[in-house]
Amino acid sequence: MEAYRRTLGSSWQGNALSGANGLIGFWEAKVKALQSLCKCILPLAALSLSACAGTGSVIDSPRVDLTGVELTAANFQRQTFLLSFYVSNPNPFPLPVTAVDYEVIFDQKKFAGGETQGSFTVPANGTDSFAISVDLDFLSSATHLKSLMSGGLRENIAYELRGRLAVDIPLVNPIPFSNSGVINMRQTASDQFN
Repeated sequence: MEAYRRTLGSSWQGNALSGANGLIGFWEAKVKALQSLCKCILPLAALSLSACAGTGSVIDSPRVDLTGVELTAANFQRQTFLLSFYVSNPNPFPLPVTAVDYEVIFDQKKFAGGETQGSFTVPANGTDSFAISVDLDFLSSATHLKSLMSGGLRENIAYELRGRLAVDIPLVNPIPFSNSGVINMRQTASDQFN
């Protein structure tokens, strides 16, 4: 029986060593395969990243339009406006927006600006709309509002819009946008009271 145990024990140890050698050989082969794969992929990845750096961004800027300005509250201290926007995404993937940094200019004078947190998703090659509530101090905005209203409420007012959309896409900086146009204030005002 003792001889049998020794034989079994030595046989088992021999199998364990050959199994360990086989396992080491297996992992050495895997490491070599991974090293050769890295030698091929890393230059391609570096080339791709350098191509992206040359163009600035692989994401096209969305088009953002101001579609409405609504006075929602007013008193002698401040006015609250609701600014409505329409955004068009030219990209083949959705844009999950997490924040909007914006500046609205009427007749070459800053009307409102800031950053607002919120989340909405603009579909791939699609459109969406959003609104931002803006509080303006009456004293600081009185002269600008007076110039906009001089001679009564003008029908069309030129605007400029610029800013950035922060998106929930890894490694993507906020996406800039800028646009200019004309907003029909009479239409906006009549929509408020109908």
